[in-house]
Amino acid sequence: YWSCRQAHVEIDVRDIDEERRDSVLGNIIRHAEAISARRGVEMSHKIINQDPPAPCASHVVDAVQESADELGFTSMKMVSRAYHDALFMAQIAPTGMIFIPCKGGVSHRPDEYSSPEDMARGIKALALTMAKLAGPAADETCDDGEKAEL
Repeated sequence: YWSCRQAHVEIDVRDIDEERRDSVLGNIIRHAEAISARRGVEMSHKIINQDPPAPCASHVVDAVQESADELGFTSMKMVSRAYHDALFMAQIAPTGMIFIPCKGGVSHRPDEYSSPEDMARGIKALALTMAKLAGPAADETCDDGEKAEL
C-alpha cells in the first residue's frame, strides 16, 4: 500500500542455501538504505521471519524416485522454495514431497487444476513410497531368510 507520505514494500527472498539467501537479503537492505539516503527519505526494514531452508531427506527422495520408476511414471527432481509444511516437519522427521502436474504449471492459486489421473498417480506414488519406507511387512521374509518381526 502507499500514500503521499509512505510506501510499504514486502520482499520474500528464498533459497536452498541459507548463506546465499541472507547475502541477497543483506544486499537488498544495503541498496535500499543507500537509495533512501541519496533521495533524503527515511527508510526502515523489519525481518518478519528467516527460517532456515529444509532439504528433503535423500533416502525419502530416493524412495519416491524408485516408486515412480516402478510404477512407470515420468518424474523429475525439483527444488521447492515455497513455504510448505515440510519446512517444519523436516526439523523432526525425514521429509520429502511429491508434486503432481498442474495445468499450465499454475499452483497455489484459485485456478489451479490437476487432472484426476495425475492425482491418482500421485496417490499411487505416495502409497508405494510409504510402503518402501515402512520396511518389510510382518509376513514377509527379509534378505537374510529370517522372518520380519513387528
